[in-house]
Amino acid sequence: MSDPVYTVVKASARKGRLLTREQFLELSYSKDLKEFANKIRERLPNLESPAISSKALEGALYSAYLAEVNEFIKTSDKLAKAFGFFKREVTDAEKAEILKSTLAEDLPDKQKEDLLLRLKAEGFGREVEMSSSIFMRHRIPGLIDVVFAKQRILDLFEDVGKLGREARSGLIDFMKTKVDYFNSITIIRGIKNWVPPGVISELLIYKLGSIPGEKLNEAAKQGDVEKAAAFLLSVLSSKGTGARDIEKMYEEKLSKNAERAYYRNYSNLAAVFSYLELKLRETKNLIRLANIIERGMDPKRSVQEFIY
Repeated sequence: MSDPVYTVVKASARKGRLLTREQFLELSYSKDLKEFANKIRERLPNLESPAISSKALEGALYSAYLAEVNEFIKTSDKLAKAFGFFKREVTDAEKAEILKSTLAEDLPDKQKEDLLLRLKAEGFGREVEMSSSIFMRHRIPGLIDVVFAKQRILDLFEDVGKLGREARSGLIDFMKTKVDYFNSITIIRGIKNWVPPGVISELLIYKLGSIPGEKLNEAAKQGDVEKAAAFLLSVLSSKGTGARDIEKMYEEKLSKNAERAYYRNYSNLAAVFSYLELKLRETKNLIRLANIIERGMDPKRSVQEFIY
């Protein structure tokens, strides 16, 4: 069995073990985090948590997810770089924080240079160059997170493009949704944090998503979060009126796109990408659920509003 075929079989076998909405609701009725942790350990026997807190569980759940992605990476050298996208969805935040500190703090030139060279050696050269440029001009550390997210998606397009026409066609809707989600959230958060429209536009990804560039720029100029959200939702012909509706819509759409890509491409690599995306959705929902239980929120209502 060739490596790619083995990888597809592995993903197919695990797809059926993903949690259903009913199972999330059942988990939400855990009386406390200890009971919740014990229940999910039945599904994730390798899950380790040094202490019962939502933060500790978050770290343990992400570690378990990264370990699973690594399993898939090891099955095929050809696919390793593309699968690395899913690792970066979790680990880029840490790299962005290192770069923020390096650029924002008053460090000796040699120390700063060494830190930047280390990030470049790890494969983040484009992130370092773009972040350095935009930070020098605008002095807004939060934009570095956006740079990492943008480059991660651009790299995904580049890496999937090298896998052949069949893989690209199976994943195009999924990748376009990633672009639209990134652009919409960048606009909403940029306006919320008083980032100038021109700077927001500089960070957007054009042509690869479904929202025309002129509409993206118009949304960035709205000057109000809810107005921008309503404008984007109207462009997308989607229900809802506010920023919360934007985020929920994309989270649900990504899951649906991944499901469609999986079943339409059961026998090729799109099925693997779809499984890893769905597994990441599950991991994030378990983390949300841990926070819901820790805060003593109403289980049924919380699952309806925050799990998607």
